[in-house]
Amino acid sequence: MLLGVLVIGIAQNAFAEESLETYIALDVESFSQPESKYSYQEITIFGHVEEYFRGDSISVTIVYPDETEEIINTYASKEGDIYTILHITHESQIGTHMVFLDYDAEMAFTTFEILENQ
Repeated sequence: MLLGVLVIGIAQNAFAEESLETYIALDVESFSQPESKYSYQEITIFGHVEEYFRGDSISVTIVYPDETEEIINTYASKEGDIYTILHITHESQIGTHMVFLDYDAEMAFTTFEILENQ
């Protein structure tokens, strides 16, 4: 009887899990460039990789307005969640920046914009 109850409990938990699709997002979509070399803006990059295998590297590629690229290699949690921080300074390029999530292939993207100080 105890075994039967245990099996039912496991089955209920298995169906209760939500299936998240792969995505990447930012906590800010648009902001002004910091004015001083002593200040900066932090952007939080977060997302989820569906069917992530623990220990596999994930790449987040930032494509700047002048089309140069920066690649940030990171890892996800065992559930596939990613979280990383990007610092924007007074020297960061003004314009639209593209952010791509790569895990064996390009899987998702988003953008953010740095506006010129007025």
